[in-house]
Amino acid sequence: MIRAHIVSAATQQEVAVVENDAFGLVSGTPDNGVWHTKQPLSLADLGSYTVRIEATDADGDRTTNNSAGSLAYYVAPVFEDVRTDRTEVDIDHRQVRIDGLLKGRWPATRELKPLADHPVDIDVDYWTENTVRTDTEGRFSGTVTVNDAVPVQVVYRHVNEHPYVLYGESPSTQIGVRQVATRWTVQAPAMAQTIDFGQQVTLTATLERETPQGWVPFEGQSGGVLFEPSSGGQSASVGYFTTGEDGKVTLTHTPWETGSFRVASHSDDPFIAPASTNSTQITVLRASVFSSFSATRTQDHSVHVEGAMDFPESWTPATIPVHIQYSRDGKQWADLLTTEATWSGSGHAFSADIADAGHGYFRAHFEATGSFRAATSEAVKASR
Repeated sequence: MIRAHIVSAATQQEVAVVENDAFGLVSGTPDNGVWHTKQPLSLADLGSYTVRIEATDADGDRTTNNSAGSLAYYVAPVFEDVRTDRTEVDIDHRQVRIDGLLKGRWPATRELKPLADHPVDIDVDYWTENTVRTDTEGRFSGTVTVNDAVPVQVVYRHVNEHPYVLYGESPSTQIGVRQVATRWTVQAPAMAQTIDFGQQVTLTATLERETPQGWVPFEGQSGGVLFEPSSGGQSASVGYFTTGEDGKVTLTHTPWETGSFRVASHSDDPFIAPASTNSTQITVLRASVFSSFSATRTQDHSVHVEGAMDFPESWTPATIPVHIQYSRDGKQWADLLTTEATWSGSGHAFSADIADAGHGYFRAHFEATGSFRAATSEAVKASR
């Protein structure tokens, strides 16, 4: 037999006795199981209680436990019809209103009744941003400022003025952020261009933001500019900026190789979308020159040509094809053959023999590459 004595924690007075028949086995066996009351207890007062247990077995042996457990005979708060007036905020509309109804479930009857004049916390990202009170019907309404994509929810927390109401919370509602669209427009360089190595290039770009009236300059936004090589190598930092009233950025750079400017802005404000763009390509060509060229006619009527090339910026092509060209009048030129210039210790030398060469002019020509300008030697007549 099981008998439970319910004793007030405040007065130490027994307020109820729960007899054996009131219990039902919910798990385990009668000899080793868990028993619950079949019906909720009905006590006169809300509050905290101590549970004292008497257990007597079939042989009449009796065991008592004067502190078998405790009973929190409290009202459980329940939120109903909680809703927000928006699920997305933007840079101009960051206020979110939350409405709902707070009720309490009474422990004896399980009846739900409105909790009037109770405080309700409105939490933004799990921090309380506003506290409102329920009206006579348990309804509440409050507004909070949301500055990021975060959850909001309403929470009832224990307060001394209502000592017998437990903690409760509503499901959270995720609030999203609609960002302001931004864009970059490059004014200079306006089109693809080719420059000499060592030449400076100016980038001018404008940042704009979208508004109901259209795109307008965006002031006070920070970012940076890189020069990105077309080869995929490491980018070079050009500089950092904060846009002015006209949204413009102007920076200069001396690129080492072919590539394009990349301008990008990013705000700490989650309501502002990042933006980036690349300029048109800047092709950087290094100089190439013929430091010497000669043509000599041999006894067998062939012509021996030789010469050397120089690349003043220290870089050289992987291979250096040299086209030997011929012209009868020094105006119209035709390729005779192609040889390769190689390092000789003091320059990149080349030579070739031309059989049955006619009388006229000879010269050497190096065609432009993606990194080097073209070069042509002086035109010479074959000497004897």
